[in-house]
Amino acid sequence: MIQLPICPVCHEPVVDQPAENWTSAYRSGGTWWHLADNRPICPDADGNLSPAVFVEDQLPIDSATSAWINTMTDLFALNGPSTPARLGSAIAAAEHLNRWLHLATGPFSALLSLPTAADVASLLGYLHRTNRLLARVHAQTGSYLLDQARQTQFTGLDDSDEAIDAAADIHVWLHDAADWSAQSAQATGVAWSRIRTLATLTAATSGTRTDEQRPGGNSASPAVAQVPQELSPENLGELVGSAFGDEAGFNPELTRTAARILGTAASYLASCLGPARSAAIPSPHDLADLATSLTYLTHTLMGGLRHLADSPRGSESDGLDDADAAVIRASLTDAVVALRFAAGHLAAVSHTAAGPEQQAEQR
Repeated sequence: MIQLPICPVCHEPVVDQPAENWTSAYRSGGTWWHLADNRPICPDADGNLSPAVFVEDQLPIDSATSAWINTMTDLFALNGPSTPARLGSAIAAAEHLNRWLHLATGPFSALLSLPTAADVASLLGYLHRTNRLLARVHAQTGSYLLDQARQTQFTGLDDSDEAIDAAADIHVWLHDAADWSAQSAQATGVAWSRIRTLATLTAATSGTRTDEQRPGGNSASPAVAQVPQELSPENLGELVGSAFGDEAGFNPELTRTAARILGTAASYLASCLGPARSAAIPSPHDLADLATSLTYLTHTLMGGLRHLADSPRGSESDGLDDADAAVIRASLTDAVVALRFAAGHLAAVSHTAAGPEQQAEQR
């Protein structure tokens, strides 16, 4: 588990370097500073500065990845090898995790990966520590590069002055980057400290909902018990179609679930259209099929929003005054118009990408 140093008096996060030393490679030797405002750790009852107390960040760990985490801990232990190959492995792992975090914090997937304030706090704590690391890496790398350029094996070269000048320029740029990273770490640290307090308050006033503790309403829900052990995309498509088919019930929980599933699918499609395009859409015919499906999806969503915008005011507007309700309906109408144009363009993409042969078959 991740060990977090906190002040034993006020229970706020602390760090073993003042903010002005975050780019340094050296620690303070036992003195701690509050993360939120850079003041020394609170004194104890005798007036002496307290030692930090280490607590575990109670992150939920996915059972499928727990063994992998233990392996990573061993591979990148502090007393492990420091070699270019090990650094390359660490960078490769970080690149994969960064890409996953980019997708997991999207407008839809964040509803699944960050459902509570405590989950957000854990992510912000990671971002703070990462920004502090970036500040230190930028500063130390620039200094190391400049020192290397000044070594005797370089100074004897005809263009040694040019190499030193280039290294000096890089040193300045990395120094600026270090300052920006340190400022970002400070801002993220303040946010992390504050949201930890918010997470404590929300946890005290609301119980944690488990999968078995769903709100009441229509009993219709996705048939999780029927999920086969070897789940394929076809199996999953059938399950979703059955759970949200014509005979499905309706309640707010199912609406939120449907929106999250749609958001997850949209995130996957975004990857197919971006970094995975060569594998996911290898031919114009595949693009035509995708555009046809998106045209249908856009038309369907447009029809639903049009019905909502044109129908008489209902319970979904309870608590809103007439002006706010009118603004919402006007915005929905604008969204309907935009979707109609989008559907038209998608249909044009589908028709063009299909090529002359398929176009002739469709006539």
